[in-house]
Amino acid sequence: MITKCSIFKTAVFTAAFLSAFWAQAQLVELGAVQHQKIASSSIPKAGLRLHTTNSLPFWDDFSQGLDTLKWTIAGASYTETIGLSAPSVGMVLLDGVDQNGTPYSLTQIDQGETDSLTSAPFDLSGLSDQESETLYLSFFWQAGGRAELPDENDQLTLQVKDPEGNWISIWTQFGGVALDRENFKQEIVRILPIWQSEDFQFRFFANGRQSGPFDSWLIDYVYLNSNRSEADLFYLDRSLTQPNRLRLGDFAAYPLALLENNQEEMWGSISNEFNNLENRFRSMEYSMSITDPSSQTFTPINSNTPFNPVPNALERRSFESLEFTEIPVPAKATSLQIRTFLTSGDGPLFSVEEQDTSFYAGVNFAQNDTVVSEFKLMDFFAYDRGQADYAAGINQRSGQLAIKYETPEEVYIKGISIEFTNPRQANQAVDIQVWKELDQDPIFIREELIPEFDPDQSYAYYSLDTNLSVNGAFYIGFTQYSNDFIHVGLDKTNEQGDKLYYNVVGEWVQNEEVNGALMIRPHVSLQPEFEETENPEEPLSIYPNPVESYLNIEGVFSEIRVFDSFGREIFLEHQLSDKGEIVNFNGQRPGIYVLNLTTEKGMKSYRILVQ
Repeated sequence: MITKCSIFKTAVFTAAFLSAFWAQAQLVELGAVQHQKIASSSIPKAGLRLHTTNSLPFWDDFSQGLDTLKWTIAGASYTETIGLSAPSVGMVLLDGVDQNGTPYSLTQIDQGETDSLTSAPFDLSGLSDQESETLYLSFFWQAGGRAELPDENDQLTLQVKDPEGNWISIWTQFGGVALDRENFKQEIVRILPIWQSEDFQFRFFANGRQSGPFDSWLIDYVYLNSNRSEADLFYLDRSLTQPNRLRLGDFAAYPLALLENNQEEMWGSISNEFNNLENRFRSMEYSMSITDPSSQTFTPINSNTPFNPVPNALERRSFESLEFTEIPVPAKATSLQIRTFLTSGDGPLFSVEEQDTSFYAGVNFAQNDTVVSEFKLMDFFAYDRGQADYAAGINQRSGQLAIKYETPEEVYIKGISIEFTNPRQANQAVDIQVWKELDQDPIFIREELIPEFDPDQSYAYYSLDTNLSVNGAFYIGFTQYSNDFIHVGLDKTNEQGDKLYYNVVGEWVQNEEVNGALMIRPHVSLQPEFEETENPEEPLSIYPNPVESYLNIEGVFSEIRVFDSFGREIFLEHQLSDKGEIVNFNGQRPGIYVLNLTTEKGMKSYRILVQ
C-alpha cells in the first residue's frame, strides 16, 4: 500500500517503501516524459551558412522550441505544460534523465550533476566601458511545476566562463518544500567586467538524483543585455502562455467518419491565456480561427476581439473564443490547425539615442503572440492531444488497465494504439484487450509485444485483424505480465481520469489517483474492415490462465507443444479429457510459457502464465 501520498511521483525508491508497495500494487503517476522541439531557426537551409555564436542583445523565451544555434543542450528537454503560469509558451525542463529519458545512473541513491543548458559563445571584447559595467542577465525559474519538487539539497546553478576558461558559479538555488511550485520567479544577475571576454558563455545546470525524472527545475525567458540595472525586470512584451485547448465533447481528437452526424452542439470554446510582461496597461485584441490544411478551408471564430477590461500592468488572464456549433466537414482525414493571435503591438526590441532608433531583429517580442495547435480528425477517438507530459502505470503481474470510450453509433474497432514511453521496456509482452463491460470477459484478446523505440512513431499500433463492432460504451486496454511499471503516456491538459480503470487484485477500480488522459486510443471505421469467413473455426478454450498446476485445453486440435520463456521446448505430462486434453504444469518454474496448438487452420500460439 502506498503510504506517502495518493499520487506517488516516483519520488523515493528505498527498500522499505518498495516492500510495502509490492504488498498491494496500485495505479501510479510516474515521472515527466522528455521532448525535443527544435526551433526552425536551428535547421540549416540549403546554401546558407549558420553562425554558431550569440550576440547582444540576447533573448530566448523558448516559444519556438530549443534553438541549437543559441544553446548546447545536454539532457535538457522542451515542455509546454509541465511549468505552471509560465512567462510565455514553451520552457526548458532540467531533471535526472537525458534527452532520451535514460537516467544518468541506475543506482537509486546516486546524486550529482544532471541536465545542463549552455549558451553559445559571446564576443564581449568590443563593449564600451558603459556597456561592460551595465551588463545583466535575467531569467525566470520554477521548482517542480507539475513534475517532482527538488529536495532541500538539490540545486539549480548558474555559471559563467571567465577569460581563463574557468566556470564560476554566480547564482544557486536550493530545493525544498517551502519553494513556490506554481509560479515562476525572475532573477537578474550582473555579469562583472572581469568575466567578460571574446569567448564568454553562461550555463544552467541541475544537481540532484541521477536515477530518474526527479528533482525538476524549469527555465524560461532568458535575457542578456547591457545598459540595464537590477530594476530592469519588465519587457515590452505580451505573450500567450500555453497551447490552445479545444474539445469535441470530452475528446481531443475524433473520428472523421462520425463528425458530420455528431458534432452539433458538441464543440467547446477555444481557450488560452495571455501574460502582460510590461509594467503598464495595454489595449489588445485577439483572433481565433480553425483551418483545414487539406482543403485550405478557413473558419474564423473571433476576429480582432478587444479584451474588456483593458489588460492591466503585469496581468495574466485566461480567455475563450466565441461559441460555435459546427465546422465544415473535411473531405478527408486531417489535422485541424487551431490558431490564436494577439494584436498587441509587440515587435523587435529597440533603443533610442539622440532621436535615432535602432531595432534589434534578434529580439522580436511578437514571436510569442501566436500559438497554433492541432485537433485531429482521423480514424480514432482520443482524450489526449498527442503528446505525453508524464507516464502512468501499474506494477502488478496480470494487472490490467482499461480506458472507457463511448461511440454515438455503431463502429468497428480496427486497431488500438498505445503510447509506451519507456524505450527500455521494448519487447515485453502484453495482452491487448477489448471489453463491452469490465465485469464480463473481454470480446478480444491477443498477445503483442511493446515495439522498439521509434523517434518518428511514438504510438504502438496494433491492428485487430477482425470485425469487432461496438455501440455505446466500450473499453480498451491491456494486461501486463511483469511486476515492473509499464509506462504509458499521460496527457495532463485534458482531465479525463474518471475514464481510466485498473485491476490489480482481481477487481476493477475506477481511477481516483491519476489526473489527465491516459494515451490509449481506439481506431474505428463505419464498415467492417475484413471479409467474414463462411466456415468459422471451432473455438478453443484454454483455462485457467494464470495456471498453478493443471491447464485445460478444450476444442479441436492435433498437436500440443510447450516452450519456456527462452524459446526451449519442454515436454510436459498431459492426458485426454472429455473435451480435449489437460497439461500438467506442476513443478514448473513461475513465468511465461508459450503454448502452440496445431489445428485445421494452422498453428496458433497462446501465452500461459504459470504462478
